Amino acid sequence: MKILINTSKLRFGGAVQVALSFLYECRRHHENDYYVVVGPGVGNVLTSRDFPDNFHFIYKDFGAIRLYKLQRVQREMSAVEANIIPDCVVTTSGPSYWRSKAPHLMGFNLPLFIYPESPFVYELSFPRKVRLLTQRWVQCNFFRRDADALIVQTDDVNQRVQKLLGTDRVFTVTNNHGAWYDSIQGTLPRLPERSAGVFRFLTLTSYYPHKNLDLIEKVIEKLPKRLLSRVEFVLTLTEKDYLNRIASHVPSQIRLIGPVPPPECPGVYAECDAMFLPTLAECFSASYAEAMKMQKPILTTDMGFARSVCQDAALYFSPGDSREAAFQVERLVDDPALQVKLKKTGIMRLAVFDTPSQRATKILRLCNALVNERAAGLEERIMIDEHL
Repeated sequence: MKILINTSKLRFGGAVQVALSFLYECRRHHENDYYVVVGPGVGNVLTSRDFPDNFHFIYKDFGAIRLYKLQRVQREMSAVEANIIPDCVVTTSGPSYWRSKAPHLMGFNLPLFIYPESPFVYELSFPRKVRLLTQRWVQCNFFRRDADALIVQTDDVNQRVQKLLGTDRVFTVTNNHGAWYDSIQGTLPRLPERSAGVFRFLTLTSYYPHKNLDLIEKVIEKLPKRLLSRVEFVLTLTEKDYLNRIASHVPSQIRLIGPVPPPECPGVYAECDAMFLPTLAECFSASYAEAMKMQKPILTTDMGFARSVCQDAALYFSPGDSREAAFQVERLVDDPALQVKLKKTGIMRLAVFDTPSQRATKILRLCNALVNERAAGLEERIMIDEHL
């Protein structure tokens, strides 16, 4: 097959990790030709020389998508397709804002649209709720118009997306850590040497409001005094982002190391002792699988999306409850046996997810099924095995 992989709208965050993992795994499938539209997020970390001759890269930067840009996106992406004439299109994270002529498989990764019960959504001001509802209406219409089938990362999200978009053409292909976690290479330390007894929590994410990162400073305030010199929170934000978006000062218990390229993330996990994620909405956070792979205990929000991924492989606290989160921090730091238990449970839980290789294989099988369906000219779709 000739496959057009669209990552043009990706700028930062977990969607970049998802796209990169898929691209690197596609190298194992020599039978296809891959034409990759590279957005700035993927372009900043992708090394083209890592790929064989059946990969071709086209660089685009549409910036933040606004309504006035839609005509440009449609025009330029249609021109790319006309030049390549692919058998299938994969947009790793939609909407694409572009209707292709070839069958189009699209990823859905917009948790705020499907988890209205999230405290983040509930606490929005009325104008911001109206804005979110408008965005959901607009973007869902693009999903319905442009996608022939969708891929999501958990069964819970699958059911919610089917209900949201009014389609059953939604397939679950779980996320996972990237392949670089399977062959960890040495990287220079990003953190200074720590004092004896210091316990480090890693929060590996770009800034999004729903990640609820401002909770961390409140957690620090609730910790007992004896832990204030023993606990550090490591965030992958710049100091500028932290001061502009979260607080006017950086507590001594917080270390800011800035964005980390995905291949270097295992090294940062290795320098920390646990993962802390106070997020209020996710479709699937790769941080959960990454922490399990790196054998780091997980402390996260007690919400359906987190429970569905982690189950017994994490400690939980009520959404936005800094006192309860501080209690769980204290509990984890003081209990080495609990740390070991969570590590072991995480390794067992990790076996449930598709490996990066399996994930890429399933996506390519979906592409092949969509191409066959289109070629057959059927009025009714070909039934695709939900287990792929």
